[in-house]
Amino acid sequence: MENIVELKDLSFGYKKDLLKNVNLKIKSGEFVGITGDNGEGKTTLLKLILGQLKPDSGQVILGENSDKNVSIGYLEQRLAEKNMSFSITPEEIISLNLYDEMGFFKIPSKKINSKVNNALSMVKMCEKKDYDFNNMSGGEKQRILIAKELVDNPQVLIFDEPTAGIDSDSKKILFGILEHLNKFHGITILVVTHEMEFCKPYFSRVLRVKDQRVVDVL
Repeated sequence: MENIVELKDLSFGYKKDLLKNVNLKIKSGEFVGITGDNGEGKTTLLKLILGQLKPDSGQVILGENSDKNVSIGYLEQRLAEKNMSFSITPEEIISLNLYDEMGFFKIPSKKINSKVNNALSMVKMCEKKDYDFNNMSGGEKQRILIAKELVDNPQVLIFDEPTAGIDSDSKKILFGILEHLNKFHGITILVVTHEMEFCKPYFSRVLRVKDQRVVDVL
């Protein structure tokens, strides 16, 4: 399998080094868990991969041969706990990621609706596409937000503490969906988590961020 994310001699810090001379290769199709103590740089690592932060030195390479066209979906920590300031349905939320495809009058076409319905199907939420998003549980909101990323056909999905604030049944449903997306749709998945005891069986690989390094522990 080819590398889809590679870090070469990457260093980053604020007032002092947080990550130093990190070398890491993640292959297409891996399901990777990332753990570590608070303040060690887990979320910073994600933001460097996403391009939200620029390394002080070294490189982030997406895809083989420095190809920067790798598509990435990202769900930040506790995003599902936030309510909208107005009533909106899951169908409308997911459609927002297809806004540029809607044409001059911004009316969803059959093609747009098909993409939305397919994304909802992938997270098993078709029956709730017309519900009020604000009245949904944390686990349901999480699945809708995943569907919002899926309409862009990402090659990589990145999650920062996706189990935070959701109950045990919702965690099982969520990780069952992620496992399906990884195994049957070939999406590479990176998950930062403190709940390694629950999440570990799903991962093909586990990384730990510690002492400015990123090391394999499984």
